[in-house]
Amino acid sequence: MLRYQTLNEITIDSSALINNYNYFQKLNSGCEVCPVLKSNAYGHGLLPVAKFIDSHFKTPYIMVDSLYEAYELSKQKIRTPIMIMGYTDPQNYSVWKKLPYTFTVYDIQSLENLNQYQPGVKIHIKLDTGMCRLGIQKNDIHVFIEVLKKCSHLQVEGIYSHFSQADNPKKITFTNNQIKLFKSMVSSFEKAGFNFKYKHIAATAGAEIIKDPYFNLTRLGLGFYGYSPFGSHTTEGRNQRSILKPALNFTSRLALIKQIHAGNQISYGGTYTARQDEIIGILTAGYFEGIPRDLSNQASFLLKNTKCPVIGNIGMNMTTIKIPRTINIKIGEKVTLISSSISDPNSVYKLSSLLKTIPYTILTGLHSSIKRTII
Repeated sequence: MLRYQTLNEITIDSSALINNYNYFQKLNSGCEVCPVLKSNAYGHGLLPVAKFIDSHFKTPYIMVDSLYEAYELSKQKIRTPIMIMGYTDPQNYSVWKKLPYTFTVYDIQSLENLNQYQPGVKIHIKLDTGMCRLGIQKNDIHVFIEVLKKCSHLQVEGIYSHFSQADNPKKITFTNNQIKLFKSMVSSFEKAGFNFKYKHIAATAGAEIIKDPYFNLTRLGLGFYGYSPFGSHTTEGRNQRSILKPALNFTSRLALIKQIHAGNQISYGGTYTARQDEIIGILTAGYFEGIPRDLSNQASFLLKNTKCPVIGNIGMNMTTIKIPRTINIKIGEKVTLISSSISDPNSVYKLSSLLKTIPYTILTGLHSSIKRTII
């Protein structure tokens, strides 16, 4: 039976996800681990990763950024409770009755609208302890508490904040000051009569360095997918790189193999000129699919485990590679653009280093139209 052939495909190693989840669960046995699936599950695929979590882990929450992401999961009948961490336009709380999500709250209007239109909903209060993004500042706590006391239809379940520099061991003083401020701010709520089932502040980096029983939940983002936010020069970075397993592998196909002659210039702008007769291959993925154009003439991809340099400027849906004469290949052959092996030249770590960026930007830049399969 003939089957449709996918040109570009991302595969997610299920054993890697399990390994990474278990590592963080054991790291802080008193903390429940909640995978973060915002930004298309860090490029790994919102729906397939959520379905995998549903069938393999017992976790209090799947964490997402937006009401849109939460609704997409609901349409697929995801059973794990969903918590929205990002901003929701307060007027959207009146559009649907009984939204089945837990919401992050840090402003008065959201409090009042949720209390009016979503009675019984669970909320987690977000505090700003130094990130200077979303969250209540210390000077605003008193006013916020007075309004919260009047919102009797809300279930106040959790309170949290977010580290801004936990991935830098040299900034441990700043991180500890965030913890100190957090505890002080939480104390104000507790003195006002509020109790919290969950208190959380750590993501991947914080979970590695903070072992404080005061906190009982970890929001696991990058580490769930097998990557460390710490630099490779740090003890924490070396440790996580030795234990965590990257789950993602991205392959494309050879659409054409051709011989070019000395002097031929490749792709837009002619940024690569052949010095001799060469064999090149045209791949079916470009910067639309998430291969950064700045990798032009820099990166190497793998064809039959052989390094093939990217030559010429990467196009919107095509990329050209130079193919060594030592390997036998044919049209349709798979080429690995992003490898799950950190030692490969096209690992996320190596590619992000070439671009002088962070792994997050490589992963989240992978287009959502690419087929994703958990294996």
